[in-house]
Amino acid sequence: MKKAFTLIELVISIFLLGLIVYFLYSAVANLQKSNRIFEHKSQNAFKNQKILSLLEKDIFYAKNLNISGHQNTLVHMQTANTIFDIDHPYVTWFIKPDLQKLVRFESTLPFKNMNVRNSAYYHMSIISKECEKFKIHQSKKKDTILIYLKFKDEEPLVFEFYKPLQPIKKKKKSTTKTGKNNTVPAVSNK
Repeated sequence: MKKAFTLIELVISIFLLGLIVYFLYSAVANLQKSNRIFEHKSQNAFKNQKILSLLEKDIFYAKNLNISGHQNTLVHMQTANTIFDIDHPYVTWFIKPDLQKLVRFESTLPFKNMNVRNSAYYHMSIISKECEKFKIHQSKKKDTILIYLKFKDEEPLVFEFYKPLQPIKKKKKSTTKTGKNNTVPAVSNK
């Protein structure tokens, strides 16, 4: 007597194997989808943290702070924080409403003095695209700043921090001498 699978047993085995493969494929597809969502959210969180950190440093080290605007905020300041190695630059943050881009200007000259002849002194950085709302509120005592940012298809970011009335001076880069006229740059916190 031969021992072998019957046709019905073979068909049932193939059907069960197909079901197992289908459920495994679904589980792997769901895992990949959740990984993509998690990666997208973590990238957004990292991007938002960088934006808030830069804005907070600009405001925290600012000598003066001029906040204006109704729908969106226009912020002018002279600060010790720089990304273009300018000594105490004038910095302006605003949204270009037509393009919904959050923009940061940094210059040796105030933003209001910008014209065609001196435009080379201004460095424009597009901080983020698809920014729908940018508002900054300062408390009456001028010691607390509230920042509100809303990006397209994201939850709004609300950030509050304490700003001392007198700006803290940022440490300047310095050099220390070692031996025979060799200079070693000191480490700065940028």
